[in-house]
Formats: sequence, C-alpha cells, structure tokens
Amino acid sequence: MSTKESEEVELETKTSLWNVFAWSLYDLANTVYSMVIVSLIINQYILIIGQKELGLEYAVANSIFLWVVTATQILIAIGMPIVGALSDTAGRRKPFVIVLTGVILLFASLLGFTHSITLVLLLYVIANIAYQWSLAFYDPMLPFIAAPKDAGKVGGFGVAFGYFGTIIGLIVMLMLQGMWGAPYSEISVSRTDAGNMIIHPIGYGYYGMWQTFFIAMGIFLVFAIPFIFVKERQKKSKIPPAGELIKGSFKQLRETFRDIKGHKEMFKFIIGYFLIVEVANIVVMQMYLLVRDGMGMDPAFSQIFIIIGTLSAVMFTYFIGIFADKKGARNTFILVCTLWFVALLIAVLVIFIWAPVVVPDPLFDFSQWSFPFVLVLLMGILTGPALGGTWVAQRYMIIELAPKEKFGEYFGFSKLSGKISSSIGPAIWAVVFLIFYSSIGFKTYAVAMIAIGVLMVAGLVVVLFVRPEKRILKEVGIEPEK
Repeated sequence: MSTKESEEVELETKTSLWNVFAWSLYDLANTVYSMVIVSLIINQYILIIGQKELGLEYAVANSIFLWVVTATQILIAIGMPIVGALSDTAGRRKPFVIVLTGVILLFASLLGFTHSITLVLLLYVIANIAYQWSLAFYDPMLPFIAAPKDAGKVGGFGVAFGYFGTIIGLIVMLMLQGMWGAPYSEISVSRTDAGNMIIHPIGYGYYGMWQTFFIAMGIFLVFAIPFIFVKERQKKSKIPPAGELIKGSFKQLRETFRDIKGHKEMFKFIIGYFLIVEVANIVVMQMYLLVRDGMGMDPAFSQIFIIIGTLSAVMFTYFIGIFADKKGARNTFILVCTLWFVALLIAVLVIFIWAPVVVPDPLFDFSQWSFPFVLVLLMGILTGPALGGTWVAQRYMIIELAPKEKFGEYFGFSKLSGKISSSIGPAIWAVVFLIFYSSIGFKTYAVAMIAIGVLMVAGLVVVLFVRPEKRILKEVGIEPEK
C-alpha cells in the first residue's frame, strides 16, 4: 500500500459511549440469528425433516447436515480474505454490513415455509454465508469506532452485550414452544407429575410454524436498526467504482498474502487459532443437541441451559476484555482455553457416567438437585465466558499483530482460519457419529467432544509461541513480556 493510501487510514482517537452502544447492539442483533437459527433450530430441523419426511436414521440425517455445513464453511473461508481486502480498499464497512444483513433477514425468514430438505439447506446456506461475511466487515470496525487503548474493553462489551440477544431470542422461543409444542428429533419418553409415561414421537413442534422464523428475524431487525447511525472513521477518499474496487481488493490481497508469509507471528497465530476456535464453532452448532440428546435432558431445560451459559457470558465476558487490556492476547487465550477444557471435561464425564441426567421438578427445588445436574449447571456457567472470550481474544490478537491500514485483511485471514476450522469440525463430528453411533448411541457426543478438545490443546500450544511486536503492544498500552 502506498504512503498516500496509508495516510488516509485513520484510527478513532476517542471512545463515544453512544457509538459503542449502537455498534454493540448489532452484536446483540446478529446473536439472535447465530443462537436461535444456528444453535437451536437448524440442526434439529434437518434431523426431523430427514427422519420424518425421508425415513433416514438419526446419524445419517445428522451427517447430511454436517457435510453441507462443511462445504458451506469452505466456501465462506475462500471468500473471507477477499471480503476483508474489500473492506480495507473501500475504507468503510458499515454499508456492506447493512446489505448483508438484509440477505440474512430475507432467507432465514423463509426457512419455515418448506419441509424440503434441499430447499431448507439452500436457504440456510445463503443466509449463513451472508452472516459470516457480514462479520468480516463488522469486526474490523472496532479500531475505527473506539480508541485503540479501549479496544479490549469495547470488544468485550460488544460480545457480552451481544449475548442479550441470546437471552431475548431463547425466551421468545420458549414462549413459542409453550404455544405450539416442543420439537423432537428422536422418539423421547417423559413422565407427568402423576408418574404417567408419555412417549413423544418425532415432530416439528414450533419449528413447523412459519411465524417462528419471522419472529426471530423480526427481533434481529429491531435491534439492528441503531447500527445505521454508527459513526465510523473512514478513508478520506470516496469509494471507487465497483470494478476498480474489486481489482484493488485482489491486488491488496496478493500483497497481504506476501506480507503474512513473511509475518511469522501472524502465521503462527492463524495456525493456532485454526485449532482453538474449533471447539467454539462446534459447541455453538451442537449445544442444544448435546444437552438434550447427549445428556438426555428435556427440551425445555436444554434451552434454559443455553440461557444459563448466555447469562454467564454477559456477566463475565466484559472482564475477559479487561483482562486482555492488561495481560494481552496470549494470556487471554490461556484463560479461555482453560475454561473450555474444564467445560469439555465435565460434559464428557456426565455423558459417559451419568446420562440421562434427571432435571428436578420443580427446577428450583434444591433438595432434588443431583451431583450430575450440578455439574451440568457448572458446565453452562463456564461455557459462557469461554465462548465470548474466544472472540475477545481473537479480536485483540489481531489488533496486536496487524498494521492499522490492513486490519480488515488480517481479520479476514483470521476469519479464514476460523472458517476452515469450522468446516473441519463438522466433518470430524460426522465421521465420529457414523463410526460410533450404532454401537454406543448418544455417548458418541462425548467421543466427538474428546476429539475436538485434543485439537484445542494443540492450538493453544501454538499460540503460546506467538510474540507480538513490542512497539504495537506499547501502542495499545500493554507492557511487553521480558
């Protein structure tokens, strides 16, 4: 990039509370999509369609979904650096976020109008590509809407505030489940207060109502509106014509490929992050089914579990951002991976030893709380800040490593690592289920989590060898390690 172009790149020097609030509201808004559609609905929706409409077995229907996710993530990953370069070349990111948000809202809203597995998967793929690419424009906005010295706190606030979207979305989904019934992707048995046994057949429940998807995306839309008024530091020049913009993006992308090949620390981080983020991606996707099918707990509590994790994220992710400001990204990754390791260990033990876990009735009758139930609650509490902290640590590491004129591209390459990783995770999960499900049933969830946990530990080892430049650390107010 030329000197003239570099001079046009200006970071924000002041942190406006309104600007941070409006920017963070979009974190809340898009979290409604990621948690309600990605984590809660889509996987189970495909399981139900596959079994009910096509007569497929649980593991086969699950594998179809996971292989489609794998292919989608590869496509997202290929485009991610290009999207990042585009954001830097354009010098502004907000317009792209707004357009991609419109695509998400449209295609996700249409998911409830068909039970064709092909159409549902196609709609989901389009919505999810738009969602992931929107983040490649949204995340690099951070140093252009807040001062660098506040980046950790603002990033942590954004992630933590965003989790209110999960709480709002899941509470609304619980209300819809109460009105239209719970979905069941496997024949399930429960008991009434009188002790009578009820057999629940495979069924859509509230997923079968098109209004469910419209309501979820309506919540997304309402909380995304303030983002329109976010003030972003931009290049002084105007956005060039489309042809020139795309050409310039590919030129800058080639330069960044050369830069990163020579930027040993960034290269190491991309490899380490590739392995670490695996656990976050797969837990987001499988959390509901992990609790309901893996641990044998009822659908209502499975949603309550996600709310517990979300409340924990809201309470503690901000403090992980403060920790990042004081201790730096590497130490933040150590903290985050420790939280993940303990949460995964609890999940594996509960599934192998105690599942199915009985949910107390009523829930707050503490005298009925069993040891495995308490462990599940502890896992939920740990999962929240572990998940939120993963994104905080990633954002902060990029700020420590990237030249300011290439924040978008470096975020794009980091996203590339994360998205390729999130294509490998579903593939591993699918293979594990196809190998073990017929012999050990839902204990397969524990085996799959062990496989993902091993990759996370390997990634942390790589990240520990990343050494940001002392000059950049001092710019963001961190005392370099001796």
